[in-house]
Amino acid sequence: MIKDIAIIGASASSCLLALFLKKKKFGVTIFESSNNIGGAWGTDKNGAKYSNIIFPLSISEKKIFPKALKYLRTNKVKFKKDLRKSLFSKKVVNAASCDLNGLYNLTKKKIKIIKNTTINSVKEKENYVELNNKYKFSNIFFPTYIKLKKIKIHKNNKTTNILVPYLKINKALHVRLLVKNLSNKQSQFKNLTLGPLDRYQIINKKKNISQINGRVQLDWKKKPKYQILNNISQAVDYDKLLSAKFFEYRSCIRDKKQIQKLKKEIKKTQRIKYLETFTLLEFIRLSVFNKNFLKKVN
Repeated sequence: MIKDIAIIGASASSCLLALFLKKKKFGVTIFESSNNIGGAWGTDKNGAKYSNIIFPLSISEKKIFPKALKYLRTNKVKFKKDLRKSLFSKKVVNAASCDLNGLYNLTKKKIKIIKNTTINSVKEKENYVELNNKYKFSNIFFPTYIKLKKIKIHKNNKTTNILVPYLKINKALHVRLLVKNLSNKQSQFKNLTLGPLDRYQIINKKKNISQINGRVQLDWKKKPKYQILNNISQAVDYDKLLSAKFFEYRSCIRDKKQIQKLKKEIKKTQRIKYLETFTLLEFIRLSVFNKNFLKKVN
């Protein structure tokens, strides 16, 4: 009997889920289409690539927020006491920056990760699920923003196709700046933008060095990068730009209606489980903090 579980995509949520399942004595494999892990929460040797903001957006998230931070710390996520205001989901919030490298290193150590492998085929059979006509698992977890056109169910010599809805593939552009002597008084918070950035986090790195991680607005994504940087410099009061680096990542966009439809379609399967990853806190609330979560796993 196959008892191993597969998770599609090596996002921060997937890493947390894999470690959670590992503690519950499940065999776990993560499939990642790129050569890196973390997805929209990715890091490199210089820290976060994107604005890694963890902040409650709903009443249910607020209730579990302190417990969730404690849980994240047990999984090697570090929080720095370097509070600066951040823009998150059209709100200005006080959010400490988080370092996820410890989580990713722990995942690499304990979990099997198959990189550079896009899942193009998912077939559910009587006693297992087959991925790419090659890998067999008792269950798989399908996160919110994973792209897949259809799922096939083979049962009683009959094949049923489940179509997987999505709006489009989004190519997000982010920028990370290191600046010297950043002013504490930033008027741009009134407009909920930082020049061309519509989401950003400011991190104190050293005494007079600050890091700005931000998402480039849709109208600016195709403009020359020097124009983006010039516009940021006009919106931010600092003495010197020390470095600037741009990052891109792709995600499969679904709105609330399509997410509901996706959940409904996946319920037609027995071994394919939907994984809510709309926000990191919502994922933790509905999975690792949910006593009934593992009852859905065969």
